[in-house]
Amino acid sequence: MIQSFITSIEDPQRPLLGPNYWILKKMGLVLSKNPLNKAFYIIVHEIVTVFVITQYIEVYVIKSDLDQVLTNLKISMLSIVCVVKANTFVFWQHSWGEVIEYVTQADKYEREDTNVEKTQILDSYTEYCRRVIRFYWTLVFITFISVISTPLIKYLSSQEAFNNGTELFPHIFSSWVPFDKYSFPGNWITVICHVLFCAYGGGIMAAYDTIIMVIMVFFGGKLQLLRERCKAIFSCNGLTVSDEQAYRTIRELHKTHVLLMKYSRLFNSLLSPVMFLYVVMCSLMLCASAFQLTTETNTTQKVLMAEYLIFGVAQLFMFCWH
Repeated sequence: MIQSFITSIEDPQRPLLGPNYWILKKMGLVLSKNPLNKAFYIIVHEIVTVFVITQYIEVYVIKSDLDQVLTNLKISMLSIVCVVKANTFVFWQHSWGEVIEYVTQADKYEREDTNVEKTQILDSYTEYCRRVIRFYWTLVFITFISVISTPLIKYLSSQEAFNNGTELFPHIFSSWVPFDKYSFPGNWITVICHVLFCAYGGGIMAAYDTIIMVIMVFFGGKLQLLRERCKAIFSCNGLTVSDEQAYRTIRELHKTHVLLMKYSRLFNSLLSPVMFLYVVMCSLMLCASAFQLTTETNTTQKVLMAEYLIFGVAQLFMFCWH
């Protein structure tokens, strides 16, 4: 199913980044030129930012309950990474646009060459990028389902306790709201808002993380293609080339290398601050998840926590690997 969906959003104008660019636009990371759409997405990003701040307000309110604090921090640490990703992408929109446009044009330029070795490299890294997208989007979707279903499972397993008031209505996120979130209708209003915020966070993770990984794979593939071009500096198909042809090839290689270095440095400057925060927050989130896993007695809760822990480990592993 995910394969057919990704195929349906391919873009002939962006052979490598088609699915990535589609989800970036849908999540409002690539802003529309339409003023109303642009304003709408900016407002959405800032509403979610305010929501994340309320999560930290709630941490202070419930500071005496260690389990609740850990649950809140586990989610809110990931939440703050999401809003930082979204806001930095929007704030550095022009620079991100330059990197994406360079990758698109450089990839299309390489695809015009019919050389067998180069075609194999192009096909190899394109297929690898699609596998990364399929795996990561599936992982994000499963995590989204597990996060929003955890309170429901808790509610269904202890429904009597919730009905007689011995336990409070469970929520996806622990956040401060200016109304009673434990009784009707405030509880269900909060649930709907939390599901929407969780879907937003999952979408941001799926969009931002996969475009980062695909660009990193592209830079690796581009270096492989440069190596193939270097082999043809002084000979082509076994035939010696003229001095003028060799000069043109060297000049083209130099230009290609300069552009690659320029945009790889720009990409690194955009990514490094976010990744520093990402690694720190994910590490703390993993510690909180592991601690809760050892103290939790409910088997269902343990399974859901383990899935959340696996998602966090998989994120860090995929970034560090690439």
